[in-house]
Amino acid sequence: MISCKNTLSFSVLLLSLACGPAKEKVRYEYIDTSTPSVQDPNQSGPLNPVTCKGDFVSLCAEVQSRIDLVQGQIDASSKAGFLQEMYAAQLNLNELLEIRDAYQNGVRDVTNIQQRYGSLRQMMADNGQDIKAMGALNYQKEELAAVREVFNAFGELSLDPAQVAAANVKPTIIVLNASESATPWAGYWYPKRGKDLFDGDNAPLAKFDRYLQAQNKPSSIVQWEVGHFDNSAAEWEGMCDAWAMASVSMLEPKKAQTIDGIEFSVGDLKGLATKYYEGYKPQIFGRRYQGQAATDGMIQDLRPEGFHKIVEEYLGKRKQPIIIDEDPGPEVWSKPMFRIALSMSMDPERTHAVRVKAFPWLTRQRSLVDNALTSKATDLAAPAYEYRLYFDPTPLADGRLKVIAGEWLGGSLNFHPDTVSLPQKAENQDQINPDVKANHDDLRKLLEKAGMIPS
Repeated sequence: MISCKNTLSFSVLLLSLACGPAKEKVRYEYIDTSTPSVQDPNQSGPLNPVTCKGDFVSLCAEVQSRIDLVQGQIDASSKAGFLQEMYAAQLNLNELLEIRDAYQNGVRDVTNIQQRYGSLRQMMADNGQDIKAMGALNYQKEELAAVREVFNAFGELSLDPAQVAAANVKPTIIVLNASESATPWAGYWYPKRGKDLFDGDNAPLAKFDRYLQAQNKPSSIVQWEVGHFDNSAAEWEGMCDAWAMASVSMLEPKKAQTIDGIEFSVGDLKGLATKYYEGYKPQIFGRRYQGQAATDGMIQDLRPEGFHKIVEEYLGKRKQPIIIDEDPGPEVWSKPMFRIALSMSMDPERTHAVRVKAFPWLTRQRSLVDNALTSKATDLAAPAYEYRLYFDPTPLADGRLKVIAGEWLGGSLNFHPDTVSLPQKAENQDQINPDVKANHDDLRKLLEKAGMIPS
């Protein structure tokens, strides 16, 4: 989903994306992250009566009629080229969509929603009705839903007023780290055109077959892989998603291990851990690019306030790494993030706004199988992002300043995290190879014996 480019047109539905040796892209099926609380942000026309129950039916009908009216205003002002009127109407629509969502979930008190949009309208006025500012404060339906999903899961984003005051004098630096023991490890991305996982007696899956057979358990893992090998697969298709999830979920093996008489190298163990997480279904925040009208053009990526809240929650509070899709375009580049430095300063162009320069540390995937341990000198990727956070100048009850909008700036408009993936559970029972799936307990126990899973 390329930011701010409404002229894109793609006729082919992109369902599989992956990582290649040059651009390190990762294979992903499109995952619809809509939840019951945001069933269809693009819905128009009458509401399904099932979504609003009891005495909320009349409230939903009323707000839906207002949504239809405002949608007509947006269409008319857009056709006429009246941008200020269109942006003002879009803000009204966003507020009504959130109110409708609250009613659908049985929440009658929408005061907080109304107050936030009142602050956004005041911010528009404070910035002199500047067209760029108005555009930045307006969200398309999907991006609004994506940000609200983050806040519904982890709470609203707010700023420390002391840090904001200090940022008025000089940049405030905040560093958030996952714990040292949770640092993701580098590993091979295993392209689909390659046979490294299963070809030959010393391949990781061949060793795992022998490991199972030694326990009198029939196994045909390698046979299945041979039968499903696709030499015509795109050169970039691979298992970067599985590697990234394995690297944030399991410890790095430190040395070769002989387990039940079979020797597994460091590379073997990483390969088996990657295979274990193939098909894993993470929790995903944001919207994946589909290559069709639903996500073309003005549909945006995860806004920076959603990204900022997740890194605060995971890297800051939980001390756990996350996985980002590094690129907002149609291709997916998965990498685990384990550290970020945030430099915050007052914005010289906008009132009640701070600029944030973010410097994350990512672990990169390797282009070859090897047994070397992860090194920050050779396995580190360090992009830079810049974004603006608008805050309500009226403090909350606890004195903090509520963030009410955000926008990517400069080069980050077209290069920023598209989505964020988070582990939902430690185990995986959704492997693609049916024999790996049938023996997932044995594979997990093997990795536990190798010291990759704390007992």
